[in-house]
Amino acid sequence: MFNKTIFLLSLGLILSTNFLHTTLAVTAASPMTIAQRRRFTPRRRSLLRFKVPNVRGSRNLEAGAARGQCSPQGISAVLPAKPATMRTRQIPVELTLSDRPTFFVNVSETTAKQALFLLRNEAGDEILLEKNLNLTANKGIMSYTLPDDFSGLEIGQKYRWRLTLLCDPKGGDRSGDPVASGWIERVEPTPDVAQQLESATETERTVIYADNGYWHDTLKIMADLRSANPRDMTLIRDWLDLFESAGLNELANKPLIPFHANSL
Repeated sequence: MFNKTIFLLSLGLILSTNFLHTTLAVTAASPMTIAQRRRFTPRRRSLLRFKVPNVRGSRNLEAGAARGQCSPQGISAVLPAKPATMRTRQIPVELTLSDRPTFFVNVSETTAKQALFLLRNEAGDEILLEKNLNLTANKGIMSYTLPDDFSGLEIGQKYRWRLTLLCDPKGGDRSGDPVASGWIERVEPTPDVAQQLESATETERTVIYADNGYWHDTLKIMADLRSANPRDMTLIRDWLDLFESAGLNELANKPLIPFHANSL
């Protein structure tokens, strides 16, 4: 009886020791397994995509891009690709929330030193703004923001804009000058969008603008963020994603260059 009791106690001690070793081994291994899982599981990241709104087209428009004597490859307005459902003779009217939006054009290469920006009313019979601009580079994506001395776009109104590279600023014949143009309409945000924008950060505003089809606003805020943080890889990826979603892949790596206004 005594030997049997000793045997049972010894067996229990052995089992308890093995259990303890097993528990400690599992406990020590668990954090490593979780860490490894976190390390090798890629983080999901949403792409920045521009959603083309149900825009109305305008007819009888001038071409959006043209070649000229001082820019053989021409210039073009940096705008999203036209929806497949839109008729050939129509050009989309881009939407903006800003009263003084920024316009972007792609200059392939030019010897021009000056450009002319014109803003007209919807009918095209009244020039609302005329600005002479200086080029600071011979190629790249160039931008121009409507100035403070302009009264601003009115909500619900469509406008025609046109940017011309002046091959010979002193010459009278403008037929050979390269031209980029488009249409824009200032709209009022919905209550839901207005509420989102009220407390949004700059990065969050980019997503809100893109989701609601405000192209000029999206591109402007993205250009500002990239200018302030040129090495930010997230911003670089967002920029590439944005251009891809708008059908502008070939322009994504172009440098960003602002125009400088010059009094006429």
